[in-house]
Amino acid sequence: MKKLVFDIGMHVGNDTNYYLKKGFKVVAVEANKNLVAKANSRFKENISNKDLTIIDKAISEINSGEIDFYINNSKDDWGTIFPEWNRSLNNDFSKIKVETASLKDIIDEHGMPYYIKIDIEGADIICLKSLIGYKELPKFISIELPTPNNFKNENPLEIITLLSELGYKKFKISDQSINWSKKNMNPPKEGTFVNIKFDGHSSGPFGNELEGKFYSLDEISAAFLKNYYNPSPFDIFYEFKIKLNYYLKMNIFKMENKFHKNGWFDLHAYLD
Repeated sequence: MKKLVFDIGMHVGNDTNYYLKKGFKVVAVEANKNLVAKANSRFKENISNKDLTIIDKAISEINSGEIDFYINNSKDDWGTIFPEWNRSLNNDFSKIKVETASLKDIIDEHGMPYYIKIDIEGADIICLKSLIGYKELPKFISIELPTPNNFKNENPLEIITLLSELGYKKFKISDQSINWSKKNMNPPKEGTFVNIKFDGHSSGPFGNELEGKFYSLDEISAAFLKNYYNPSPFDIFYEFKIKLNYYLKMNIFKMENKFHKNGWFDLHAYLD
């Protein structure tokens, strides 16, 4: 039987495509109707053979009918249910009405996934709260960490703390700005081997295929707070090397998966 993966925040479907090619069964959630229409065409065969289910709704705490959904007119990966999300970076949003679904109802219908990727622009914590009370949990979770630029008044450690309370005690950082440099593991440790080039619209490797060191709750929290709230003046040298690698698309400097000001980050949580 194929293992189940949830792609919460499908966007253009790069992650969904990756999981399908690796041999997983996928449930993908996306509220942007234009993106869903393109995905329905792109993945027509996968939908037909029941390997993929696309839910064209926005995640909310409960199934509450319709909700306001904000689509950025220049960055379609910034779709969000929060009117204040990313407004300090770009204020060009349009508002539409979309139907809602709760993660709990999706789990109850499709089962608990082996891995869940969450990237829904500020509503990520809603998904984690929906996992409270389940005896069985995903072996792996990846979730985008918000920064002060996303939500000015958000508790920066809420996501990390809740993951720990759910039972996830080991964490890895995935620097999404250097996805282009990440390799497909062969022999594979998750699913089958695929040769896919990751980009800024991909989440990249997960689970046993994500390279990098493990961090504890305290270590990951301290690193996050230091970078965004108490940076060192010497961090400027690391930032420069990150920028140079990024623009040249070359590994001139071997970069760690660690926080810096020129990227965005997914936190990968591992269940013992």
